[in-house]
Amino acid sequence: MNPSIFDGDTPGEFELNRLVQQAQAAMEWRASVNALRGRTNKDGVDVEVSASGGVVSVAVSDAACASGGEAVSGQVLDAVLEAQQDLARQLRASAIETFGEDSPQARTVENATGSRFTRAVVLTNDPDDDRDRR
Repeated sequence: MNPSIFDGDTPGEFELNRLVQQAQAAMEWRASVNALRGRTNKDGVDVEVSASGGVVSVAVSDAACASGGEAVSGQVLDAVLEAQQDLARQLRASAIETFGEDSPQARTVENATGSRFTRAVVLTNDPDDDRDRR
């Protein structure tokens, strides 16, 4: 650790209070974010994702299965992405509400959620699958 980072003027009480308030707001925001869920119902596929974007639940209607398994796989992947995008919108809105639209924190959340979720693909030949090597 570089001790020179402590060189210079000591922050005043106002600055310290402001920093403490920012830290408290960030901790409260993080706790509230943990409760967020992204959801969608797309083409008979109902998906819910957790605050991390991981799939919590998937329900597929009988009607969604009419086109066959491959089509259902694609529908599930589309619905997962849509639920993750719903989560990303909620995260951005929450950051703006908590920290302000032009805040560095809101920009960080915008940048992170803008590139985080992409549509997965169904692997037809998984190179890591031992069954393909037999």
